Amino acid sequence: MTRIVVGLIAFLFLISCSEKKDKKVQVNSTVVSNQSFFYPYDTVPKIYQYREIKNGMYEQFHRVYGITRTNGRHILLETFTQDGRLTETYDFLLDSMVVYDHLVVGATGDIKPAVVNKNKLFPLDGKETHFNSQFSGVTDAFVIAYDSRRRVNAFTKRDILSKKVDCMKLIETLTVTNRDDKLALKNETSIDIVRYYGKSIGLVEWHDVSDNQHYILEDIITQNEWLKIISG
Repeated sequence: MTRIVVGLIAFLFLISCSEKKDKKVQVNSTVVSNQSFFYPYDTVPKIYQYREIKNGMYEQFHRVYGITRTNGRHILLETFTQDGRLTETYDFLLDSMVVYDHLVVGATGDIKPAVVNKNKLFPLDGKETHFNSQFSGVTDAFVIAYDSRRRVNAFTKRDILSKKVDCMKLIETLTVTNRDDKLALKNETSIDIVRYYGKSIGLVEWHDVSDNQHYILEDIITQNEWLKIISG
């Protein structure tokens, strides 16, 4: 009888260990799956050309490329207007997917480093991410703050670049705060945005929940091709 009880305990222990192992594999699988929807690492810059389909005249360009530093591999994402003007840069540390640096371009064209208070912008699991950065505006007394909270909503397929693409759908609440410390004035605006990241591609589509603005990836081109477009 004693041997039967001991054997039963050992059997239950093995089942418990097996379940824990399976859960661990499942969690790691989810992390890898989510990260596969981010931009692929490549040291050759690629230009993502987006078109605003509510008004086909508006475009936006994202320049994406990888670099290696002493702390590991990074992916840089630079945002440009349709006339080629740089507006901001996000530097992602690839191993952890945190925002290592955030640079913004001021009204006079000067590049300013933002203070990154919360550094999670791309969700690796089901938890909500929180990104928060702030930087000075026209004067030192004028402060602008970005606050982004994102969560995975679904995995779906979208028509991108003339084919069906596996996508991760994110819902983002973006809050922009303008504060004038000298005059003690504050203005805050929030908007909900739907973003789609294509597997092995990166950001392929986004729009506000009211669909007043809707950008979709139109092409991925080389830097030389892009320079010809913005130079007229």
